[in-house]
Amino acid sequence: MRLFVAALVTVMSLGLPAVSATPAAAAPGCAPLQSGASAAAQAAVEVACRSVGQQYAWGGGHAQGLPGPSQGQVDPTDTDSYADPTLWSFDCIGLVRWAWYKATGRDLITERTTQATFAAPGYAHTKFLKSQGSGVLLPGDIMYFGREGFGPTHVALYLGNGKMVEAPQSGMKIQVNYISARWDRYQGAFRPHADVTPMVWSWDGRGSFHKTWGQPNLRQNSNTGSGINFTNGNGISVKVRVLCQRVGERATVDGMVNNVWSFLPDYHSWISNLFVQGPAVLKDVPSCGDYPEIGGTMAGAENNTSCGDGTEPNSAGAWTAKSTTVFGRTVELRYSSTTQCAWGRIIGGTVGDEIWVDRSADGGETWDSMLGFTTITSGNDAYTTQWNDAGLVMRACGTNGPGGGIECTGWF
Repeated sequence: MRLFVAALVTVMSLGLPAVSATPAAAAPGCAPLQSGASAAAQAAVEVACRSVGQQYAWGGGHAQGLPGPSQGQVDPTDTDSYADPTLWSFDCIGLVRWAWYKATGRDLITERTTQATFAAPGYAHTKFLKSQGSGVLLPGDIMYFGREGFGPTHVALYLGNGKMVEAPQSGMKIQVNYISARWDRYQGAFRPHADVTPMVWSWDGRGSFHKTWGQPNLRQNSNTGSGINFTNGNGISVKVRVLCQRVGERATVDGMVNNVWSFLPDYHSWISNLFVQGPAVLKDVPSCGDYPEIGGTMAGAENNTSCGDGTEPNSAGAWTAKSTTVFGRTVELRYSSTTQCAWGRIIGGTVGDEIWVDRSADGGETWDSMLGFTTITSGNDAYTTQWNDAGLVMRACGTNGPGGGIECTGWF
């Protein structure tokens, strides 16, 4: 019987709600392959095995204070990593961190490098040396690899029977491999002493994935006065599983307002929809009223914005949606997929050049004009304030100075 079922039985014994779940399937051949491992270690293996086949992402899994698949980064020493910022996944230690968090409800590894976790694990454990061989290892043990005389540069989870699951490197996928392929660089292993925590298995496999932005606090309830369970301290975007949403306290960030909160079952926490990429009310996410154990309603989810009109542009996820030129100047409509805000920018101009945006609710038949109007006061560039573009269309217009020619981008 799969471990998550046993975990749900434990949930019932604790008086917590038990909900039927259909977890993502582990890859064939990826599972605890020998007996003797703790329930938590078996759970960690199962979690890691669900990621087999996903692309490796350098820096993935390293949001500060928040384990989980996160946006990759460019490794300046590896040209194969240039596409990693387009991926939300794991690097080697990020995968191990997520697996053991999901199994125990505790961020044992935290946001640290492979070398740092080997030098000072920071959790109760048993350590194994290379001289002891592989016969002492059990599924879930954390194996470290690196050149002799240097610190470890790679980490994997042992499966048993001479196999491991690993996130190898940029350009490759998370995979099952034989430990013999890396045994010449094996430096030792750690076996965490931790108990399985049933709460992180509730509603396992349910919900839809969304991406965060900014530095959200994950809270115990749908209001800013409740306790903080997790904080994303470095703002790296994390792919989180949303089970449902409900109306809670109206929150305000950078001029944006929203009273809708989403429940994240992997963290048993709430996040304001202000910090979830997409519209103010997430599409195809049910009300928490559909889950009596959680409860709530979407009544009153009105007058929310994904961005604040007339506020400073937030460049998270920003790109140029439309552009044109006016007497050698480039006029751009900048758009953020994260906040659904747009603003105008003029590049390569001179002092006195003008830039603004127009916004229309009827596809460009009529519009509110000259929103965020500003001029270049020094240098060669300027940009307007940002304006909500959700369900609307906008364009940017610029001139080569007062009384000069006017050119506008297309509507977007």
